[in-house]
Amino acid sequence: MATGPSVTAESRAADAGKTALYTLRWVSTRGEKGPWSEVASATVAA
Repeated sequence: MATGPSVTAESRAADAGKTALYTLRWVSTRGEKGPWSEVASATVAA
């Protein structure tokens, strides 16, 4: 869960070199959900 426009993800050393896939969406304080973002991918660093 993120509370702002920036997100940090943690991974294990064993996952180095693998591809991580991310998708996010906003949820209002009233629980209203926005649309899902496009899928973003990144290679997990060593």
